[in-house]
Amino acid sequence: MLAASSQSPSAPSTSAPKAPSLNLLEGMVLTALFQAIPTYAGAALILKIAHSTALRPGIIGFVATATLIHVLMTSAAGPRYPRLLKQAYAADFYDATLSFTDKVLRWRTQPDGSLQLLSSTVMLALLSIAALAVN
Repeated sequence: MLAASSQSPSAPSTSAPKAPSLNLLEGMVLTALFQAIPTYAGAALILKIAHSTALRPGIIGFVATATLIHVLMTSAAGPRYPRLLKQAYAADFYDATLSFTDKVLRWRTQPDGSLQLLSSTVMLALLSIAALAVN
């Protein structure tokens, strides 16, 4: 796949900036997939393990609503307050010069992104085991 390219696989390729709306959509999708959904799915699992009635109407609705609010607020406030929202806002997700896969590659290779991905994976795995054991 990269054999014809003179670039190394780990070096992100820069391209012409894409349309602002497409770039914003890509940033929102990546923020939802790698930051918001794991966080709120973990919160829902904790409530399920605790036999909470807070999510009676539906866990999927809770995760979807919380993710949507998270993504909208992060996309709006992140560029304005990057220091305040440094844990929630990944500037690479909104870099118009990077392709979709390069955005993921950059975020994944940074220490904060890698740690966040690892901690989300471990947390969700442990909570899933606990939720299965409780039932």
